[in-house]
Amino acid sequence: MNPYEALANAIILQAAKDYRASLIKKNGAAERRQIRKFFRSRLFANISDANPDYLIERLEAKHV
Repeated sequence: MNPYEALANAIILQAAKDYRASLIKKNGAAERRQIRKFFRSRLFANISDANPDYLIERLEAKHV
């Protein structure tokens, strides 16, 4: 894995961790909106082939 792929993976992994953490925060809705915006952004599309809606769905399903 090249350094750029490693950085992209680290960014996405941190966003996923932050999203999961926001699910248990009392006032995490605004944070989740920002992270969903990132997952659906052009930047995310440029660094990942993942389907953002599927990713969000899986993160929320693990919370339940």
